[in-house]
Amino acid sequence: MRIVFLTDWFSEKMGYAENCMPKALAALGHEVHVVTSTAQVYATSDFYKSVYEPYLGPPFVEPQVSTLDGFTLHRLPLDARKRGLHIAGLRRKLFDLRPDVVQTYDVLGPTTVTATWAKPFLPFKLFTGNHVVASVFPLYNEYAKKAWSFRLGYRLRTTLKGMLLNVPVVKCYPATVDAADIAIRFWGVPRGKIRVDILGVDTDLFHPPAAPADDALRRALRGRLGVNDEELLCVYTGRFTAGKNPLRLAQAITVLRKEGHPFRAVFLGSGPQAAEILACEGCAIHPFVAFRDLPPFFRAADIGVWPQQESTSMLDAAACGLPIVVSNRVQAVERVTGNGLQYAEGSTDDLARALRELEAKDVRRRLGACGIMKAKEISWLAIARQRVEDYEAARHLHPARQNAAQS
Repeated sequence: MRIVFLTDWFSEKMGYAENCMPKALAALGHEVHVVTSTAQVYATSDFYKSVYEPYLGPPFVEPQVSTLDGFTLHRLPLDARKRGLHIAGLRRKLFDLRPDVVQTYDVLGPTTVTATWAKPFLPFKLFTGNHVVASVFPLYNEYAKKAWSFRLGYRLRTTLKGMLLNVPVVKCYPATVDAADIAIRFWGVPRGKIRVDILGVDTDLFHPPAAPADDALRRALRGRLGVNDEELLCVYTGRFTAGKNPLRLAQAITVLRKEGHPFRAVFLGSGPQAAEILACEGCAIHPFVAFRDLPPFFRAADIGVWPQQESTSMLDAAACGLPIVVSNRVQAVERVTGNGLQYAEGSTDDLARALRELEAKDVRRRLGACGIMKAKEISWLAIARQRVEDYEAARHLHPARQNAAQS
């Protein structure tokens, strides 16, 4: 099959679904294209310059066509006539590529709108997705409190638009149960077109130590971080912002060390909380590292912690054998059930409590083993095989293809 992924932005150093799913499908022998803009991920965010630019470079790059991980990456310029991330020439690119399948990552965004406009003229099957979760969608909990006029206006402006855009869509793949709820309740996706498709793990990269060299690298990296064999190292990856709030972990480490517990933490990333994190005893900061360079840091650690909001790194850390600790407000509980603990978000004392529970080596080993087994079941390759079945089934329903096959 010729499969085209449409995404507003893209960064080669990241490990998001738009990086990993095309790689997995290409590995299965399909012709895969990712069409995107010249924007890096989060390019238009207020925090890009301070958080991501030192790692990813300028927020916008030059248009280009390149090969990456077995698929072709097409970067098209932004349409200067429109506000936001509208990709110039996207419809023309679809006509040039003539795909069998188009997969987008949103329900209402410009890429999905463009694909919908092109659909009557090209025989591809259209699939969408949603990775917006409740923790970053305030309306999820506030909608019922809004005035009736606001709710009516939202239904007419947004939900109705989603209902119309979803007419030609075969299936929508939300990444979590709350992402599915948002797609249905707020954006008009029919429940029958929803299939929750959780994020996967690149198990070629993320796995527990498998050779003496992995153990040697663990010891060397811990030594560089000033962590001895008796200490327990917690790891956090991502931006240091109030929304993610890694400072909560640093504060819990301070509490534990004052009690005499042998905990340290390393924070991989950048952001406005950096100075406060560094001021906490036993805490170190390391700059962002590329997605494919993350595994040694997870293998060097003993526990993965994400105090607020979801992160794809939760799954990657679990695949390396780390028990994880996440917020009790995370609705994607499948990421932590059996392989980690949840704590009362906002409570430093309760986060410290959860970490104390993981001080016992046998508890960490048991939870870590569960995470490793879980990761094998949700590898990107396994998810890609299921996705291919959906794509193929949809293609076989197309009358033109059926007639061509019969002739």
